[in-house]
Amino acid sequence: MNEQILPESKSGHSLVLELGFALGQSHTFGFVAGRCSAAQAYGIRRLREEKLFKECCEKWEDFCPTYLNMSRIEADRIIRHLAEFGPAYFEVSQLARISPETFRAIAPAVSDGVLHHNGEAIPLNAENSRKVAAAVAEMRSALPKKSAASSETAQGLQQLMHRLADRCVAILAELDRSSSVEYPGVTRNWLHHELTRLRDEILRVAA
Repeated sequence: MNEQILPESKSGHSLVLELGFALGQSHTFGFVAGRCSAAQAYGIRRLREEKLFKECCEKWEDFCPTYLNMSRIEADRIIRHLAEFGPAYFEVSQLARISPETFRAIAPAVSDGVLHHNGEAIPLNAENSRKVAAAVAEMRSALPKKSAASSETAQGLQQLMHRLADRCVAILAELDRSSSVEYPGVTRNWLHHELTRLRDEILRVAA
């Protein structure tokens, strides 16, 4: 899927209105995090990364519930899923309820808008929603069962990772706010030094 979902010529305010309307409709019909479309996920990421939300609201955590009809944690989770899985996760989740854990397991069977199952290539579109849901359910049932203890441990670890990531985002936001305090010839150098240090630590952990 082309990442250029929404025209670059659109202002941040126009993007907010379009996404807010679409996501508000999704919630009205009972959709939950991860059930938004890939286009909406790209838009949410663009709002945060390009700081377009500042046209309407100073803080991301205030912007999300007011304009996107979701919490900051929910919006950040969507962005993480987009970074990890790309649009394929959202294409599947639009048609069948699927957890990130299950998608990781079946991801090799999803490519170019098609779900491959039992020798059949099933296009990921509304017409095939029942077939996709049935295939996902069958593939899920074939996965190795986790014990209750290991499942709870994995869930606890995931929640811990999310909390730590949220704290990192909050720290970066505080650094961003602090950078607006100008001490001629000093602030930029300090900020560059600290961001470089954080980047190196993140790359070390990622490796």
